[in-house]
Amino acid sequence: MKQQMKRMSLVAGALMALMAFMAMNVAAQDGMMKNDKMTGEKMMIDHSKPTVAIIRADWCTACQKIEPTMSELMNRYKDRLNFVVLDVTTDEKTAASAKTARALGIGKFFAANKKNTSTVIVLGKKNKILFKTTHNYDRDAYVRAFDEAVAKASSMSMKKRG
Repeated sequence: MKQQMKRMSLVAGALMALMAFMAMNVAAQDGMMKNDKMTGEKMMIDHSKPTVAIIRADWCTACQKIEPTMSELMNRYKDRLNFVVLDVTTDEKTAASAKTARALGIGKFFAANKKNTSTVIVLGKKNKILFKTTHNYDRDAYVRAFDEAVAKASSMSMKKRG
C-alpha cells in the first residue's frame, strides 16, 4: 500500500511538472516574440535583442529539471531577450520546430542538435552563438550568459547611435 502511494505521488508530481512545463512552453510561444508572425519562411523578431533557443521535449528529464529555472528567467528577461522553444517531443512538433529554426536562420544548428534535448543557446548578432550548454542546471551560468548577451547587444546599439 505504501509503495503504491509512493508511486501515485511520483506520477502525480511528474504530471504536475509536465503540465507546468507545457504551460510555460505555451506562454513562451505566446510571449517570447511579441511580433511572432510567420510570413512564408520569415519570422518577425526584434533583431535588436539576442535570442535564446531552447531544445526540449516532454519526455526529457533534464528538460523537466531546468524548466523552473527557464520559466523564471524567461519572465525576468522577456523585455531584453527573445525566447524560442524548439520542441522535439513528437515528429510533428520536431517538424514545426525545424521550420521555426529555419525561419530564424539556425536550421543547420537545429538539425545537428535536435536530439540533444535540454540544449540552450544564446544567439547574438548574425546568429553568432554566444553561449551553448546541454544538461546544465546551474541558474547562475544562464544569468551570466543572458546578462553578457544583453550587455553586448546594448553596447552594439550604442555604437550604432553614436
